[in-house]
Amino acid sequence: MSKAQPVMTKAQPGMTKAQPGMSMGCADIAFEVNGAAVSVCVPPVRRLSSVLRDELRLTGTKVGCDAGDCGACTVLVDGEPVCACLMSAASAAGTVVTTVEGLANGRLSALQASFLDHGAAQCGICTPGLLIAATALLEKNPNPTEAETQDALGGVLCRCTGYRKIVAAVMDAGRFADERSTDAAAPHPPAGTFSPYSDGEKGEAPAPASPSLHS
Repeated sequence: MSKAQPVMTKAQPGMTKAQPGMSMGCADIAFEVNGAAVSVCVPPVRRLSSVLRDELRLTGTKVGCDAGDCGACTVLVDGEPVCACLMSAASAAGTVVTTVEGLANGRLSALQASFLDHGAAQCGICTPGLLIAATALLEKNPNPTEAETQDALGGVLCRCTGYRKIVAAVMDAGRFADERSTDAAAPHPPAGTFSPYSDGEKGEAPAPASPSLHS
C-alpha cells in the first residue's frame, strides 16, 4: 500500500494572501497598556484577557466565567470599562488599555487604599474588576452616591460579600485622595532624618521590652 500523500490545494481567486506581519493565523497587534506601548503577534480573534495574562503576564486581570457575566476581567479601554474576555485582540489595536496593575503609581491609589482600609476584598478574584469599574466611575464622578456606586459596580459579581464594604470603600475613596493632597502640600523633613522608631532623629529601633513574669 502506498503512503497517503498530503492533499495540496491551489490558492483560489479571491483568497487572501499572507500579509507581512502575519503568519500561521497571527497578526502583529499594537496598543498601549498601563502607559507602555506593546506589540504582540497573536491570532486576531484571541481574547484580550488571554493576551494580557498569557502574553504580557499581567495576571492581575482575572478570568472567571469567560463569557462576560462575572466582570472579573474588567479593564479600561480608552477610559471605559470593558470585559476583556469579550474583546478580541484585533479590537484592542490602537487603543489605550489600563489593567489593575496600572492603578498604582509607586504606591496604592486612593481607591486601593480605601479598599484596604475598609477590608473590601476577600478571595480577590473579583477585586481587580471592581477596582477598575470603580476607577471609571470616580474619574467621571469623584463623589458618587450609594445608588450611583451600586450601578457602576453592577457588572462585577462578588460571591464572598454583601458588597457593603466595597460600596463604602468606593464612596470613601475621595477622603484618601484629599488626605494625600494635604500630605503632599505639607513640609517634609530632610531625607535621612526621619525614623519610624524615633522622634524624628536618626536612630535604631528600640530594643524589645523584657517580658514580664507573672506569678
